[in-house]
Amino acid sequence: MLKDGKPFLVTGSPGGDDQCMRTMQTLLNVVDFGMNIQQAIEAPRWSTRGFPASPFPHTMLPGDLWIESRIPDAVRDALLQRGHKVEVRGPWSMNDSAGIVVDQAHNTLSAGADPRSAAMAVSW
Repeated sequence: MLKDGKPFLVTGSPGGDDQCMRTMQTLLNVVDFGMNIQQAIEAPRWSTRGFPASPFPHTMLPGDLWIESRIPDAVRDALLQRGHKVEVRGPWSMNDSAGIVVDQAHNTLSAGADPRSAAMAVSW
């Protein structure tokens, strides 16, 4: 991702259909919620099966939503009230992301790695 035409954020995740949701959540956590890259990766995650899956037979389960148990109960309850079929997963079960933020103003790099897997962040 560029900011003012210069490199700002590099992030990604393996995981088939979930990788775009994980990557988007990391990006939003940095850009919209002001988290540093490590906080953005460690934040509680969600995933949906509401879109056609990539593998055949391209199943789709509208309203299905998986959330990590660290998401507050009030959020879960609000999702249920809106008609979602919520399945609560383990507290650190839904991610495998990494990322680097380039701070052009201070000429620094910050790296983050997911504690949900055997990973390490290094930047120089």
